[in-house]
Amino acid sequence: MNNSKTNTRSAVKPAQIIKTGIIKYNAPIIFLILIITSSIISEYFLTVRNIFNVLLQQTPYLFVSLGVMLTIMTSGIDLSVGSVAGASGVLAAIVITAFGRDNTWILLPAICCALVFGCLIGLINGLLVSKMRMAPFIVTLAMMSIGQGIAFMMTNGAQIQLTSAFAAAKPLTWFATVRIAFGVPLAVVVIAVIVIIFWFIMRYTSFGRFVLAVGSNEAATHLAGINVVKYKTLVYTISGGLASLAGVFVAGRTALGAPAIARDNDYALTAVAACVIGGVMLEGGKGTVGFTIIGVLILALITNIMNLLAIASYPQLVAKGCIIILAIFLSKLGQNKE
Repeated sequence: MNNSKTNTRSAVKPAQIIKTGIIKYNAPIIFLILIITSSIISEYFLTVRNIFNVLLQQTPYLFVSLGVMLTIMTSGIDLSVGSVAGASGVLAAIVITAFGRDNTWILLPAICCALVFGCLIGLINGLLVSKMRMAPFIVTLAMMSIGQGIAFMMTNGAQIQLTSAFAAAKPLTWFATVRIAFGVPLAVVVIAVIVIIFWFIMRYTSFGRFVLAVGSNEAATHLAGINVVKYKTLVYTISGGLASLAGVFVAGRTALGAPAIARDNDYALTAVAACVIGGVMLEGGKGTVGFTIIGVLILALITNIMNLLAIASYPQLVAKGCIIILAIFLSKLGQNKE
């Protein structure tokens, strides 16, 4: 009798392990399936040029997703990142064109102005959420509207051309487009270093542990003596700063300070979707940097393969939505099993 029970358990256990593994690692599995499928569908997919083009295109999304990831980990959200990115790009372009015609070093103050702007918006978001106890969704949605308005007000809706006539624009455009050894874009190397830094911080420092603790159980974290207001405010400030860097990068890559970018980009949607696909719980308290990056790349692969197949943008939206729903479904299954 005991032997039959043991045999039953041993027969069931491998199946349970496989099922649990699929649920837990659904993002890497989906990513791998997409790579295999894409390489079969298009012969151009696995070319070095295409791979690095995809990574370069995703650089602003990676900046934004890291910040949004932090806010979601604290059971919040940041929907203002798109407008902050657009407005920051415009602000940097204004400084460059106003003072950087003959002075290359004006680029640094331009970036600093954009960064301060983004961090200030994030700080306001963080204080309203943490101190005033306002709903993150509503606060950042309102700030998204404010950011869009600021972007258009700064230029009266006009675009700012960052041409080679401006000395300070040249190094920014160079950074956003130059490729170093083996065709690797310099911007991709920089964002890779930033991702590694974030991974280290979230995995091995008290900041990472406290951020997850706040999202997991805010009341218990407060009772443990951890300054919840401080960490909530910090993550929104960081999110705003990263969004501003994304905006400056886009301004350099397009050689344009365009207020319309603050209104027409999909940074917030993609960042939230990437976090969900990567297993960051919308309720907070769970998530990793590595899986969030995989989430960004999954959405990038979907877009890239459809572009290679000359498929219109509307089916791409449908495909992205289906992937997001599947990821949420698998995430809920994983929560139910725990």
